[in-house]
Amino acid sequence: RELVATAYRAHAAAEARRRERPPVRAFIPIWMDPLMTVHGDTFISDMLDLAGAQNVFEDRPRRYPLAADLGKAPALPPERVQGRDLRYPRVTLEEVIASAPDIVLLPDEPHAFTDADAAIFRSLDIPAARRGHVIRCDGKDLMWYGARALEGLSRLRELIDAARP
Repeated sequence: RELVATAYRAHAAAEARRRERPPVRAFIPIWMDPLMTVHGDTFISDMLDLAGAQNVFEDRPRRYPLAADLGKAPALPPERVQGRDLRYPRVTLEEVIASAPDIVLLPDEPHAFTDADAAIFRSLDIPAARRGHVIRCDGKDLMWYGARALEGLSRLRELIDAARP
């Protein structure tokens, strides 16, 4: 019972706090090759929102086939993709640049982002790179629900607050 009450209080406090200031624009890749991220219909995007960030790809669904997802071919019509998971789009570095994130969070799961991966994002002409906010983080803080999310939320909030312009 106490855990449930604690969870409700933490959630309510996070919702109240996020209304106090504008969200930080965040990019969270989940895979490097191909570069993949998350749509707004994911737990990860919800965690970002509660921590005070806006997923820069929240409205970007995955497109089929792969060439369409990368902007190199027309996308299949909706009736041809029914039932497919649209929550994990493959994106290009050009799309990341155009999205202008204030922070890039590189989780250690499902893909363990490396220093070499971080260097790629730090080399981009984006606010996150210019301000030193390309950060490796614990993937569990973004992706694990339940009791783990209570601890992860406060750590995410600290990272996001530090990236405020």
